[in-house]
Amino acid sequence: MKNIFRNITAAILVITGLFAGKTSAQDKSLLWEISGNGLTKPSYLYGTIHMICENDFKITEKTKKALHQSEQLVIEANILDPDINTIMAKAMATDVPLSKRLSAADYHIVDSIMKAKCGVPLAPFENYQLVAAISLLAMKSFPCKELKSYETAFIEMAQADKKHIGYLEGLEEQVGYLLKSYTDKQVVDQVKAFDSSNINTNKLVTAYKAENLGDMYALLTAPDQMDENAIHWMLEVRNKNWVEKVPAMMKQESTFFAVGGAHLGGPIGLIKLLREKGYTVKPILN
Repeated sequence: MKNIFRNITAAILVITGLFAGKTSAQDKSLLWEISGNGLTKPSYLYGTIHMICENDFKITEKTKKALHQSEQLVIEANILDPDINTIMAKAMATDVPLSKRLSAADYHIVDSIMKAKCGVPLAPFENYQLVAAISLLAMKSFPCKELKSYETAFIEMAQADKKHIGYLEGLEEQVGYLLKSYTDKQVVDQVKAFDSSNINTNKLVTAYKAENLGDMYALLTAPDQMDENAIHWMLEVRNKNWVEKVPAMMKQESTFFAVGGAHLGGPIGLIKLLREKGYTVKPILN
């Protein structure tokens, strides 16, 4: 179970893909500069895709430059916490085993798909939330064996520059939002639709490589992917929490914020929320 719990944190955006007004065409960018409103130095906002095939992985020169110019890196949560396995196991534990929570038919379907796609039965997850099991399926939605994490790469770059690394929320808090977002029935439905989720992941990667936040937001918040409850907990609540924390961080040090791309665009996105607070937020195109 050790690596599985580490995968859960890295796969939160992937899971939402299985399961902002829009930026204009000329503003396609994953990297945005934040300035004004009393800041003496600019900070940066970068939209990640938490996991991607190694062949598709690329950090642009403009992104490297922005990170090197910043004094600290801030990501969603501490995915390299040495106690991550203990933290995640506790956060994912449940008093009602899966065999009691799922109907016999649904349990059999999920078990069969897990065995076929991952080579792992559902039984080891008996005393954990169902999303712990489908984190493996989330990884399998990519058409490759080797996956890379942008957050991990940014952490390594920040460590090489001896930068401070901060976090917007705790691991337990992050899992809590995920559990509030999806019922067991919704998770089972997504497992049943696993093959179509592969297509969605491919579209998401295409949008990411094109730096098209509008398409990323549309894909991840489509009605068959996220309902109003999931959008509320996974995006709206978290974005509002984060936008209350970032001003103090930016005032203290020039900061490179790296968060899931779905958090940037849309009517409840960080770009819009930061502008409403009086900041100038503009895309860095080159």
